[in-house]
Amino acid sequence: LVLQRILRLVLARGARMANAGEFTLRAFLNGRLDLAQAEAVMDLIGAQTEAGQRLAMQQLQGRVSAQVQEARHAILAVLARIEASIDFPEEDVPTPQPAELAPMIAIAQERVGALLAGSEQGRLYRQGLRTAIIGRPNVGKSSLLNALLRSERAIVTPIAGTTRDTVEEVANLHGIPLHLIDTAGITPSDDPVEQMGVQRSRAAAESADVVLLVFDGSEKLTGQDRDVCEELHTMGFGMGAGVVGTGTSRQVVVVVNKADCVQQLEREAPRNLWPEAPIVATSTLTGQGLAELEETIANLVLAGKTLHSSSVLVTSMRHQEALRRATEHLRASLVPLEQGLPLDFVSIDLRAAYDTLGEITGETASDDLLDRIFSEFCIGK
Repeated sequence: LVLQRILRLVLARGARMANAGEFTLRAFLNGRLDLAQAEAVMDLIGAQTEAGQRLAMQQLQGRVSAQVQEARHAILAVLARIEASIDFPEEDVPTPQPAELAPMIAIAQERVGALLAGSEQGRLYRQGLRTAIIGRPNVGKSSLLNALLRSERAIVTPIAGTTRDTVEEVANLHGIPLHLIDTAGITPSDDPVEQMGVQRSRAAAESADVVLLVFDGSEKLTGQDRDVCEELHTMGFGMGAGVVGTGTSRQVVVVVNKADCVQQLEREAPRNLWPEAPIVATSTLTGQGLAELEETIANLVLAGKTLHSSSVLVTSMRHQEALRRATEHLRASLVPLEQGLPLDFVSIDLRAAYDTLGEITGETASDDLLDRIFSEFCIGK
């Protein structure tokens, strides 16, 4: 109450409320930060793991911007050679030959490609991985969530159908925020509340990057297990190998739970249904297999790569898209060069690539882009 009265008094005397991101915007407009560094302020605030914080801090310190500028300078070197020969013909500036320009463009392509190569991994560290725990009722999905979180987040009882709604929590998987979604068992039901829970389970699976498909190892394969598998196949899960985040496939990890009990599930039953999926036996009671499960998910996500303290990764989807467009412009600039067309045609795409990279650091960013970026900041930040 006291703070509210003070605020009203200050506003009445002519002060105003700060706009979203206003102080960071001022730092950008006054040249204290470039746009990538300004965005890193919000990334640092919103980071969910130490790895995410480290990447945001590197971006705030200008390490991403420095590599973007190296790529821009490589493009500018080519543009300077071309435009000097076009603009100053009376100075007898020699016309650069394709054999001279192509390697220079290749250097720019290499630098842009190096940034783009790690961008999918970088986005995972920033945004995390949506992982849905799916299966028929009473296979131990909620117990698995609690075990992975190392806390009793979900209610667990021996009664099938205890979970009626999705429960979402975040675990730290090798520095990647793992958004775990516990779901209601997918099963036919006449109960309208249970039907809503099943629909939300299906929606969670549809939106997931990875599904942990849980079977009860203490029971034989059931018709409900097969129905769940059929639904996931219909959604496109397990349709070939790939690395999570690359868009090449939707991954499933088969979890045979209750490994501490006498096993009734035939060993080959899950393998016949999911021939490409990794299979991990777990016990949420004893902890057996949990470390192996985490390593399996990490290998799907990172494909064996690890984040070193010196790693500089692009974490922003906006930056990633700009890098992709710059790559396309650089590739297009080689076409007129190979066809022997006038160098003006080469410079068009080179200039477009140069300006596109400038959108990352803010040197060629439009007012609309700035408004959109800073509107996502905290008030006044």
